[in-house]
Amino acid sequence: MAMVVWPKRQRRVASGRFFTRWRRPVRDFCSALAIAALAVHFPAPISTSAELSHPAEYELKAAFLYNFIKFTEWPAAELGKSDDPFVIGVLGKDPFGGALDKVVGGETVHNKTIVTRRFARMDETAAGSHVLFISSSEENNLPAVLRVLGGQSVLTVSEIENFARRGGVISLKRENNKVVFEINLEAAKRAKLTMNAQLLKLAKIVKSAP
Repeated sequence: MAMVVWPKRQRRVASGRFFTRWRRPVRDFCSALAIAALAVHFPAPISTSAELSHPAEYELKAAFLYNFIKFTEWPAAELGKSDDPFVIGVLGKDPFGGALDKVVGGETVHNKTIVTRRFARMDETAAGSHVLFISSSEENNLPAVLRVLGGQSVLTVSEIENFARRGGVISLKRENNKVVFEINLEAAKRAKLTMNAQLLKLAKIVKSAP
């Protein structure tokens, strides 16, 4: 995987300013690759303290989520009418706080306005999302959640351990102070989702566990 060496001046920028830049969604293809490809390095080591690591980490992960959407295609029939919103659902305990709303607020994708919705439990309404971020709080319910989704055209994303190998589409992971991701192409195919080839080059491709 490619690496970028940030200029010295940028490396000295305080973490607060760094993440302020990432709150705004990346709007073009090259910038999107710069976020994902490079498996973005945090400007300073992340503390194990939730108070220190949580806000910045989830601002960045919200930007990743936005870019996954930009480079995924849904079947036209699944997008609904042009005036229907594009729904990003968060199932379970929301780790983003206000970060996800800031990233996607006022944005459009596939000519549809993006909205975020939170769901305390898995039901038909949650399954009607275009994207469903499954919180780690739902790990014990994961098999049931994926059964409800079945072959519906929902892009599932989660931080749950081995999520993609367990049948989800995209796993978001933190490794060595970097955000990286895995994609299960079998799961994407079952959901009738087409993922941009350039995005696939940046991911670790995994298969469902036997």
